Amino acid sequence: MTRKEIESLFKTHYTQMYHLALTLLFDEAESKDVVSDVFASLISGKTMMRTDNAKAFLLACVRHRCMNVLQHKQVHERFARLLTEDTDALVSGNTMEEQLQMEELMRYVRENLSPMEQNAFRLRYLKEMTCQEVAEALNVSRQTVHTHLKQSVEKIRKFFNSSEKQYDD
Repeated sequence: MTRKEIESLFKTHYTQMYHLALTLLFDEAESKDVVSDVFASLISGKTMMRTDNAKAFLLACVRHRCMNVLQHKQVHERFARLLTEDTDALVSGNTMEEQLQMEELMRYVRENLSPMEQNAFRLRYLKEMTCQEVAEALNVSRQTVHTHLKQSVEKIRKFFNSSEKQYDD
Protein backbone atom coordinates (compact mmCIF):
# COMPACT_ATOMS: atom_id res chain seq x y z
CA MET A 1 0.00 0.00 0.00
CA THR A 2 1.45 3.36 -0.98
CA ARG A 3 1.79 6.35 1.27
CA LYS A 4 -0.64 8.26 -0.95
CA GLU A 5 -3.26 5.53 -0.52
CA ILE A 6 -2.78 5.61 3.25
CA GLU A 7 -3.16 9.40 3.25
CA SER A 8 -6.41 9.01 1.32
CA LEU A 9 -7.66 6.46 3.87
CA PHE A 10 -6.65 8.83 6.67
CA LYS A 11 -8.62 11.72 5.18
CA THR A 12 -11.63 9.51 4.50
CA HIS A 13 -11.87 7.50 7.73
CA TYR A 14 -10.05 9.42 10.47
CA THR A 15 -13.16 11.06 11.94
CA GLN A 16 -15.08 7.79 12.25
CA MET A 17 -12.06 6.01 13.68
CA TYR A 18 -11.47 8.78 16.21
CA HIS A 19 -15.13 8.82 17.31
CA LEU A 20 -15.11 5.05 17.80
CA ALA A 21 -11.96 5.28 19.92
CA LEU A 22 -13.40 8.19 21.91
CA THR A 23 -16.61 6.24 22.52
CA LEU A 24 -14.62 3.31 23.90
CA LEU A 25 -11.87 5.17 25.78
CA PHE A 26 -13.49 8.47 26.88
CA ASP A 27 -10.08 10.15 26.44
CA GLU A 28 -9.32 12.50 23.55
CA ALA A 29 -5.53 12.16 23.67
CA GLU A 30 -5.62 8.37 23.94
CA SER A 31 -8.17 8.18 21.15
CA LYS A 32 -5.94 10.22 18.87
CA ASP A 33 -2.99 8.03 19.86
CA VAL A 34 -4.89 4.84 18.99
CA VAL A 35 -5.90 6.12 15.55
CA SER A 36 -2.38 7.42 14.91
CA ASP A 37 -0.96 4.04 15.91
CA VAL A 38 -3.21 2.28 13.40
CA PHE A 39 -1.98 4.50 10.58
CA ALA A 40 1.64 4.31 11.77
CA SER A 41 1.36 0.54 11.66
CA LEU A 42 0.06 0.69 8.09
CA ILE A 43 2.84 3.07 7.02
CA SER A 44 5.55 0.95 8.62
CA GLY A 45 4.22 -2.19 6.99
CA LYS A 46 3.59 -3.95 10.32
CA THR A 47 -0.09 -4.20 9.45
CA MET A 48 -1.21 -5.35 6.05
CA MET A 49 -4.63 -4.06 5.15
CA ARG A 50 -7.20 -6.19 3.44
CA THR A 51 -8.48 -4.24 0.47
CA ASP A 52 -12.02 -5.66 0.33
CA ASN A 53 -13.47 -3.28 2.97
CA ALA A 54 -11.04 -0.61 4.19
CA LYS A 55 -13.52 1.09 6.53
CA ALA A 56 -14.46 -2.13 8.35
CA PHE A 57 -10.81 -3.15 8.59
CA LEU A 58 -9.70 0.22 10.01
CA LEU A 59 -12.56 0.34 12.52
CA ALA A 60 -11.77 -3.22 13.63
CA CYS A 61 -8.12 -2.21 14.14
CA VAL A 62 -9.21 0.76 16.27
CA ARG A 63 -11.60 -1.39 18.32
CA HIS A 64 -8.89 -4.00 18.90
CA ARG A 65 -6.34 -1.39 19.99
CA CYS A 66 -8.90 0.25 22.28
CA MET A 67 -9.63 -3.09 23.94
CA ASN A 68 -5.90 -3.55 24.52
CA VAL A 69 -5.66 -0.05 26.01
CA LEU A 70 -8.58 -0.70 28.34
CA GLN A 71 -7.18 -4.04 29.43
CA HIS A 72 -3.78 -2.54 30.18
CA LYS A 73 -5.34 0.50 31.83
CA GLN A 74 -6.70 -1.71 34.62
CA VAL A 75 -3.23 -3.08 35.28
CA HIS A 76 -1.67 0.38 35.13
CA GLU A 77 -4.19 1.82 37.56
CA ARG A 78 -3.49 -1.00 39.98
CA PHE A 79 0.24 -0.31 39.82
CA ALA A 80 -0.25 3.45 40.06
CA ARG A 81 -2.04 2.97 43.37
CA LEU A 82 0.82 0.83 44.61
CA LEU A 83 3.71 2.91 43.30
CA THR A 84 3.79 5.86 45.58
CA GLU A 85 7.17 7.22 46.51
CA ASP A 86 6.12 7.97 50.04
CA THR A 87 5.45 4.74 51.91
CA ASP A 88 3.78 6.74 54.69
CA ALA A 89 1.03 7.55 52.21
CA LEU A 90 -0.08 3.93 52.12
CA VAL A 91 -3.73 3.58 52.94
CA SER A 92 -4.09 2.90 56.65
CA GLY A 93 -7.00 0.51 56.07
CA ASN A 94 -4.71 -1.98 54.33
CA THR A 95 -3.68 -5.09 56.18
CA MET A 96 -0.07 -5.51 57.22
CA GLU A 97 0.39 -8.11 54.47
CA GLU A 98 -0.92 -5.69 51.80
CA GLN A 99 1.37 -2.93 53.08
CA LEU A 100 4.36 -5.27 52.92
CA GLN A 101 3.44 -6.25 49.37
CA MET A 102 3.17 -2.60 48.36
CA GLU A 103 6.49 -1.73 49.95
CA GLU A 104 8.13 -4.68 48.21
CA LEU A 105 6.71 -3.61 44.87
CA MET A 106 7.89 -0.01 45.30
CA ARG A 107 11.33 -1.26 46.26
CA TYR A 108 11.38 -3.44 43.15
CA VAL A 109 10.54 -0.45 40.95
CA ARG A 110 13.26 1.71 42.49
CA GLU A 111 15.86 -1.05 42.20
CA ASN A 112 14.98 -2.69 38.89
CA LEU A 113 13.62 -0.10 36.49
CA SER A 114 15.96 2.20 34.63
CA PRO A 115 15.76 5.90 35.53
CA MET A 116 13.97 6.60 32.23
CA GLU A 117 11.43 3.82 32.88
CA GLN A 118 10.82 5.09 36.41
CA ASN A 119 10.39 8.69 35.23
CA ALA A 120 8.08 7.80 32.37
CA PHE A 121 6.02 5.49 34.57
CA ARG A 122 5.64 8.00 37.39
CA LEU A 123 4.75 10.90 35.09
CA ARG A 124 2.22 8.86 33.11
CA TYR A 125 0.51 6.94 35.88
CA LEU A 126 1.06 8.91 39.07
CA LYS A 127 0.98 12.43 37.61
CA GLU A 128 -1.60 11.29 35.02
CA MET A 129 0.15 13.04 32.14
CA THR A 130 -0.56 12.01 28.55
CA CYS A 131 2.16 10.19 26.63
CA GLN A 132 2.76 13.38 24.63
CA GLU A 133 3.15 15.43 27.84
CA VAL A 134 5.56 12.85 29.25
CA ALA A 135 7.55 12.93 26.01
CA GLU A 136 7.82 16.70 26.18
CA ALA A 137 8.76 16.66 29.87
CA LEU A 138 11.50 14.07 29.27
CA ASN A 139 12.55 15.56 25.93
CA VAL A 140 12.05 12.29 24.03
CA SER A 141 9.61 11.06 21.37
CA ARG A 142 6.15 9.77 22.22
CA GLN A 143 7.17 6.37 20.83
CA THR A 144 10.14 6.28 23.23
CA VAL A 145 7.78 6.97 26.13
CA HIS A 146 5.44 4.25 24.92
CA THR A 147 8.32 1.77 24.67
CA HIS A 148 9.61 2.53 28.18
CA LEU A 149 6.11 2.31 29.66
CA LYS A 150 5.48 -1.02 27.99
CA GLN A 151 8.80 -2.41 29.26
CA SER A 152 8.11 -1.11 32.77
CA VAL A 153 4.67 -2.61 32.97
CA GLU A 154 5.90 -5.96 31.67
CA LYS A 155 8.68 -6.08 34.28
CA ILE A 156 6.34 -5.03 37.08
CA ARG A 157 3.60 -7.44 35.98
CA LYS A 158 6.07 -10.33 35.93
CA PHE A 159 7.33 -9.43 39.38
CA PHE A 160 3.86 -8.81 40.77
CA ASN A 161 2.47 -12.08 39.41
CA SER A 162 5.40 -14.09 40.78
CA SER A 163 5.03 -12.32 44.14
CA GLU A 164 1.33 -13.19 44.30
CA LYS A 165 2.16 -16.84 43.76
CA GLN A 166 4.67 -16.73 46.59
CA TYR A 167 2.08 -15.22 48.92
CA ASP A 168 -0.53 -17.80 47.94
CA ASP A 169 1.74 -20.70 48.95
